[in-house]
Amino acid sequence: MKLYGNPYSNAARRVQMFCEECRIPYTYQTVDLTKGEQYTPEYLALNPNGKVPVIDDDGFAVWESQAIMRYLADKHKAHAWYPSELRARTQVEQWLDWNQTRLGVECGKIMFHTHFAGDKSKPEVIADAKKWLTKILPVMDGELAKRKYLCGDQPTLADLAATTNIAYLEMCKYDLRPYPAITKWYGDMKARPSFTKTAPQ
Repeated sequence: MKLYGNPYSNAARRVQMFCEECRIPYTYQTVDLTKGEQYTPEYLALNPNGKVPVIDDDGFAVWESQAIMRYLADKHKAHAWYPSELRARTQVEQWLDWNQTRLGVECGKIMFHTHFAGDKSKPEVIADAKKWLTKILPVMDGELAKRKYLCGDQPTLADLAATTNIAYLEMCKYDLRPYPAITKWYGDMKARPSFTKTAPQ
């Protein structure tokens, strides 16, 4: 299986972390986003969105990071990470959706306008994202105060997905101290070998 990604893509990183956690064999193909490699005809044939990540699993292309993780979890029967029991799986799905539509959107804005936008950076976008995070992060902190991981005593796909977004905040020196449960959880996730193995160099 080939995983197309970029070290600074939080979406690609969560897929790579999952592969490391489950020891799923993969070849990592770096896509140079600064050179527009994501818009070449060859790449667009795999992912017409021109985004990373995408996997090529023996000719079967899958894009969208969380869909990739679901696919790989089912294929490799990684039920600890993606339960088959209905209610347990629904909890994971709930947090995956929340991560994608709530947390990830604002973390992505802060990361882009802090590190990648250059002279096109918009401080007002960063300020607006931070304002939304004051509503979003307390939800996560409150739930993590009740349990070790987002869905219980063991990490799931939801934790990997959220971890890469919180990593963006850390790279931007966002102060997480007001959220002690998130801080503890993130420390536990950072201690995992998969986090270190996939960190941008």
